[in-house]
Amino acid sequence: MERRIENLTRAQLIVLTVFTGAGQFSISITQICGFLSCAIWLYKTHVTRSWNHLRWPLWIPFAGFSIACILAVITALDPPRSFEHLKRLLEMGIFFMILNSLSDPGLKQSLHSMFNQLKQTRPGQLLFGQQATAAAPSPRDYLIGLIILSASISAVIGIIQVAIHGLSIHHRISGTLSIYMTFAGLLMQAVLVAAAYLLFRNGKNKWVWIALLLMLSALALTLTRQAWLGFGVGLLILLAFRKPAWVTLLPVFATLVFWLSPAPIKERMESIANLGDITFQQRLSMWRLGWNIYRDYPVSGCGFHCLMKVRTDYPEHKEITRAYRTLHNNIVQLAVDTGTIGVLAWLSLWLSFLARVYFMALGRVSHSGNDPPDRWVALASLSAVTAFLTGGLFETNSYDSEVIMLTYFLMALPFVYNDSRAPNATLSKLERS
Repeated sequence: MERRIENLTRAQLIVLTVFTGAGQFSISITQICGFLSCAIWLYKTHVTRSWNHLRWPLWIPFAGFSIACILAVITALDPPRSFEHLKRLLEMGIFFMILNSLSDPGLKQSLHSMFNQLKQTRPGQLLFGQQATAAAPSPRDYLIGLIILSASISAVIGIIQVAIHGLSIHHRISGTLSIYMTFAGLLMQAVLVAAAYLLFRNGKNKWVWIALLLMLSALALTLTRQAWLGFGVGLLILLAFRKPAWVTLLPVFATLVFWLSPAPIKERMESIANLGDITFQQRLSMWRLGWNIYRDYPVSGCGFHCLMKVRTDYPEHKEITRAYRTLHNNIVQLAVDTGTIGVLAWLSLWLSFLARVYFMALGRVSHSGNDPPDRWVALASLSAVTAFLTGGLFETNSYDSEVIMLTYFLMALPFVYNDSRAPNATLSKLERS
C-alpha cells in the first residue's frame, strides 16, 4: 500500500509540474494535465481514505455560481448549444485540487526526494552550485517558481517576435499563444506574482528580477490596455501594503515609462484617456446591446452563446454583433448569459475570495522587519486576481480558459497549509464561515 501511495504521489508531482509549466504554452496539454491532476488527487484520497482531511473553502459561492449556470442552460433559448459551456465549470476544480494537493505532506516529501536525486547529478550540481545542500522548496513555492519561469520564457518569445516583425497595433505579439489578449492576461498575473515575491519575500533574488523585467517588457509590447490597467491596479495594492508612500511614485513611474516607450506604446497609453477612441466607443455600443438583451431576459439570461442567436432582434446593433462574439465585459456578458441570478452568484464568489485573502494579508504581522512567507503569497494572489477582475471590465477574460485556469490556481495558493504549522484561529474561522 505504501509503495502504491508513493507512486501516486510521484505521478501527481510530475503531472502538476507539466500542468503548471504548460499553462503559458499549450491549452490542450494544460487541460489534459489539469484533468489528470484532479483524477490522481481524488483517487489518492480514496486510496488513503483521507476524505475527512479535505478542505473546501469558498464552496458555497462556487456551488451557487454553478447552480446559476445550470439554471441558465435549462432556461436558455438554445439549451443544446448553451450546454457546451458547462464544461467550463470543471475548471473550478483546479482551485480545490491545488489547495488540497499542495497541503499534502506526502507531496512535499516526494518533491524533496526529487531535488535530492537531482542534486547528485552533474546537471544538478551545475544548477544549484554552492546551494546544493540547501533545503528544497515547498510544493507551493516550487510551482510558483515554475509559473514565473514559464512566463518569462514566453515573454522572451514575444520580445523576439517584436524584433522580427516590428511593433504595430495591426500586428500584436502573442508569444506562445494564439491571441495577444490571452498572452497579456497571463503575463499580467505572472508579473504581479514576481513583484509580490520581490517586495515581500526576497528582493535580492537576481533571476526573479530578470524574469520580472522580461515579463514587463513583453506586457508593454502586447499593446493591451486592459492588461496594463489590471497590472497597475495590482501593483497599487502591493505598494499600498508594502509602504503606502510608494503609491505616490506610480505617476512618476508611468511618466517615465511613457517617455522611454516607442511610438506605438505611447499612442496606446494616450488612447486610455481618450473617451472618443474608436475601440472604447465600440465597447460602449456592446455594453448598450448587452443592457438591451438583459432587459429582455433579466432573471436567468438567454443562455450561453445566445448572442449569436438573438442578434437579429437588435438591428440597431447589427454591426457590433457581426464583428464580435462576446461583449468585452465579464459582468455584461454574464448578465446576458445568466441573468441577475448568475451575476449575483459570480460577484459573491469574488467578493468572498477577496475578503478572505485580504484578512489573511492583514493577519500576518511582520517580525524583525521580515514578512512571513505566507503573507507574500496572499498578496500575490490578491493582486493577481484583482488585476484579472480589473481587466475583465473591458474584456471577457472569464471565458478565456488559459487565463481563468491560472486565476483559479493563484486563488488556491493562500489556502495551502504547510505541514510545519497549524492553521491559525483567524484563518480557521474564515474557512468555517
